Amino acid sequence: MIRINLLPRAKKQSRAAGPSGSGQLWAGLYLGSLVLFGIGLGVVYSVYSGQLEAKKQRNSTLDRQIAEARQRSAGLEDLQAQMAASLSLEEVVGELNRARTGPVRVVMELSKILSRDRGPTIDPQALERLRQNNPLANFNRNWDVRRLWLTSFEEENRECRLVGLGRTNEDVAEFLQRLSLSELFENVTLQKTESATDEETGLSLIGFELTARVRY
Repeated sequence: MIRINLLPRAKKQSRAAGPSGSGQLWAGLYLGSLVLFGIGLGVVYSVYSGQLEAKKQRNSTLDRQIAEARQRSAGLEDLQAQMAASLSLEEVVGELNRARTGPVRVVMELSKILSRDRGPTIDPQALERLRQNNPLANFNRNWDVRRLWLTSFEEENRECRLVGLGRTNEDVAEFLQRLSLSELFENVTLQKTESATDEETGLSLIGFELTARVRY
């Protein structure tokens, strides 16, 4: 009688079945990990994609605001250029008007200075302040204006030169003081004085020359 022992073969089959089931388990775990990793990547991509889109929208808004600001700035620059041109034109017109009327004012001022009971154009309060600081900063209202006269007056680019004759040095000094106080003259400087004689009367006189700058 022949006996066949089947137990070892059964054990071998059991051993063979055991490793195959473990491999399937690990494969399932690996596949699940890949699925979870893919889901995680999708979530991260979605989050960063949303942030990137939000940044793009903010940048687009900023670009639009910058363009609008540049347009407003360009308009403002044009307006400023127009205003500057207008002011420049006004200055030119004003300068021409002053140049036209200025010499007339200067002649009228000299007439006032050399007229009886009159004097230089000056604000009374300003004159009073000058007198408080310096009692000599005044003019003699009783001065006889007939004691001095001008023989020449020249003006160019607001620089003027006056030449004349006076009876004495005191008369020349009074005229110089009146010019210095006048609102229309500045930088009044006596250049020279010299003795002179009136050809008709033979009187001794003082010739003088002075310079000043006129203010229109």
